[in-house]
Amino acid sequence: MCGRYSLYTHISHPEDFEERFGLPAGELPPFPAGYNIGPYRDVPVIFQTPGEGVRMRLMQWQLVPAFAKEFKSQYAMFNSRAETITSKPFWQRLLQNARCIFPANNFFEWAAVEGQKVPHKFYLPEQRLLAFGGLYSVWRHPESGEERYSASIITVPANPLVAAVHPRMPLILPREIEQNWLDPAERSFERLQQWLQSFPGNDMGDVEVSPRLNNIKNDDSSLIEPLAS
Repeated sequence: MCGRYSLYTHISHPEDFEERFGLPAGELPPFPAGYNIGPYRDVPVIFQTPGEGVRMRLMQWQLVPAFAKEFKSQYAMFNSRAETITSKPFWQRLLQNARCIFPANNFFEWAAVEGQKVPHKFYLPEQRLLAFGGLYSVWRHPESGEERYSASIITVPANPLVAAVHPRMPLILPREIEQNWLDPAERSFERLQQWLQSFPGNDMGDVEVSPRLNNIKNDDSSLIEPLAS
């Protein structure tokens, strides 16, 4: 699964978003630097709809189906397994029609060590910005017509580096397919399936970080620093 991540370079390096996604700094939604971002809150998500350019807006990190009677989910749908989205019709439709990207700087997983939860930060040493592949949904209020957006991060089997800590990891998109992933004209199910791959572990870094990360209420830059040995 992927239940925590960080996003802060939209504040310190907004030019990354323009270079990668054509999103000028003035078009980024207001969102404070987050070092311990968890599900069920509104987070920045990048997406594209037919006839429009790439956009970024806040979406709830917990997918609510468009057919839901209320804007809430009975299930933990902040993650969606690659194996499920290619086999169930509901998820297949989203995969072909409603893909998105969660921008992030790193993600966290926990190792079990002598009965304790030990957090690890996974990141890309050569890139400040990661692109998690996701799916989104637009729910409309049955009376007012108000639109509410929500999204889910796709998970894949962990590569060997992450598997030493946790069996799953977020889908990290290689830079060369980011634009194709967002392109609503891309509907080839076979090609989309090919993109649901684990990012190579030898291109990633892993450091143990502070156990303060275990408390979702803690959110400061010290949480992403390597734990002193």
